Amino acid sequence: MKGILLITISLLTFISLKLYAQDMHFSQYWNTPLLYNPSFAGNSDGDIRAIIGYRSQWGSVTSSPFKTFGANLDMRINTSSKANFFAGGISMYNDIGGASKMRTTLVNLAGAYHFKINKQSYFSGGFQIGFNQKSIDGKDLRFDNQFDGSGHNSGLSSNENLNNLSEIKPTVSAGISYMWSNDFENKTFKATQGKKEINIGLAVHHFNSPRFHFANQEELGLKYIASFEGSFDDPSTPWTIKPAADIAFQSKAADIVFGSLFEYALNESSQITDLRNTISIAFGGHYRVKDALIPTFQIRWNTLNFGFSYDINLSQLSGASQNNGGFELSLKFISRDSELKRKSGARYF
Repeated sequence: MKGILLITISLLTFISLKLYAQDMHFSQYWNTPLLYNPSFAGNSDGDIRAIIGYRSQWGSVTSSPFKTFGANLDMRINTSSKANFFAGGISMYNDIGGASKMRTTLVNLAGAYHFKINKQSYFSGGFQIGFNQKSIDGKDLRFDNQFDGSGHNSGLSSNENLNNLSEIKPTVSAGISYMWSNDFENKTFKATQGKKEINIGLAVHHFNSPRFHFANQEELGLKYIASFEGSFDDPSTPWTIKPAADIAFQSKAADIVFGSLFEYALNESSQITDLRNTISIAFGGHYRVKDALIPTFQIRWNTLNFGFSYDINLSQLSGASQNNGGFELSLKFISRDSELKRKSGARYF
């Protein structure tokens, strides 16, 4: 069964070169903000945010698992007396997998402007430009034309045109978002009892619809992403509920994920600095429609947040994979007391 599945995955990897291309994705989508919406640059709970992530999938059924690496860095660029501010960011992703070792490298520069509507809400707009590089290694691919009657013969021609094995194309994206919180006006640098906030975003990626020419012409079609994140403190307990949802459409594919984390503060919030909860743990789960159940665990210590999640495969491949999908790790750092913040004297959401 594993052999059949390996062949299937190899064929699907190559067939995908002849169809509409699709972007990489992460299960911890809230830890890849610039991959989903450029207006999210600078909308963290500090003035500088850095995130790295790693994902490995299908290691249980193939010797060539799909591996994805990602890094985000974004920061506030300036603030004004009206609390409006600019932000910028850079994100880098690399994805490789399958028998063709198909590699996708995505690098983007993002800029965003955050406009304060009133004491409890911001409207943000962002723009992003970068490049998308794709390549394949065809030496390990096998085709029916190379079957000599008894097995695979690499000396036979595949009759496939694999001349263009690496290409690079520009990509352009934009997004808007709305953020509401009852804590924006907090000047004491203490955690608000019963703090509530929501962040809603809408983004469109690949306005220029870049085209690649591997075995055949393929188009990286427009990608539409709608997202929601919330955080709701229970003032009578140490618990915070953090629901989230992400809906993405690209070409003929849809990726719908939703769920929630439940965070528990292990100690009191700081009375001197703006650290929210010095140590907290969070657990919960998300569901990717028709694909996977994703249990997730996070631990936060001061300005560091470590996350672990695992995809329990529920798709049509679950029989061969024995429900093993893939694991994902993330590490996030948020600076709340940099030189930038001290000079501006601002309170950030």
